[in-house]
Amino acid sequence: LLNAGALPNQDPINCLQIALRLGNYELMNLLLRHGANVNYFCRVNTTHFPSALQYALKDEVMLRMLMNYGYDVHRCFDCPRGNSSHSQYVTDGWTSTVIKDTMFCEVITLSWLKHLSGKVVRIMLDYVDHVSICWKLEAVLKEQELWPDINSILTNPRSLKHLCRLKIRECMGRLRLRCPVFMTFLPLPNCLKDYILYKEYDLYGQENFTGTY
Repeated sequence: LLNAGALPNQDPINCLQIALRLGNYELMNLLLRHGANVNYFCRVNTTHFPSALQYALKDEVMLRMLMNYGYDVHRCFDCPRGNSSHSQYVTDGWTSTVIKDTMFCEVITLSWLKHLSGKVVRIMLDYVDHVSICWKLEAVLKEQELWPDINSILTNPRSLKHLCRLKIRECMGRLRLRCPVFMTFLPLPNCLKDYILYKEYDLYGQENFTGTY
């Protein structure tokens, strides 16, 4: 169906969302290569950040796959409260199945998810330039084993090589990045193409599933 032109973003229930919930790497990869929108928003469980992340927090293979295909990581660090105190909504708008339009910092600092915060944020930092983290997220990250590494990245300039990769990806756009035919005709050495596509972090392509935590 996809080879015949079926559109993966037309169904009321997002096809990529189903693949993510199943944890089916092959189906996720197939849909993403055929233009599935990695930055979709679920109409039921709405969050400030694209919904796909909810299903990949515990799985580095899935998380890296989303990021490599152009997931909008910056929205996860976009917290309007900044260094001011955050409201605590324990019963208002949040249950294990329903999310009220919520910031990433409110989700990842929940009691049953905060132990993942260090690993998730550290992975995210591979896909952004300089970002600021809000007071609530920082407080939880300071309790994590990876905080020294995260703090070093946040407080030091990013490498020019990394910034160039981000700029090239931005200029290319998400659809060109996932198109093998377009990448074939791009007049760049293969090693540079691989760097632009984050091949070093393509755990699915490397069949490296030991990174699942």
